[in-house]
Amino acid sequence: MNPKILIIDDDEELCMELSELLKEEGYEVKSSHDGLEGLSTLKENNYDLLLLDLKIPGMNGFDVLKNVKNSKPLLKVIVISGRPVFNQLKKYTGNYDEEEENILKMADGIISKPFDVTRVLGKISELMA
Repeated sequence: MNPKILIIDDDEELCMELSELLKEEGYEVKSSHDGLEGLSTLKENNYDLLLLDLKIPGMNGFDVLKNVKNSKPLLKVIVISGRPVFNQLKKYTGNYDEEEENILKMADGIISKPFDVTRVLGKISELMA
């Protein structure tokens, strides 16, 4: 059985492109464009990995990540975000939210947008090994 990946990102074009690419790599893929809908999908099905954007409607990615790691701690999560995180955020804005930083530390990987597809595939492959 092929590993199952859920993508939660409000960028429908990105979801479609990533889904096609991941399917070509042998993964089963489903996407959701809303945090609440994505969380519901996760609760109803078993997935091996979650690709999660932070800025999504319904429930933001930070809350989804907290929820997922509390209910399914073994689920691998890669945060893919267009916003600066950790030191980048402090560098660009002069501050950052410590609570958000602690939540992001629950992720198994963080990749900034725009991203190199080979980097995403490499991280997925690493986490699925």
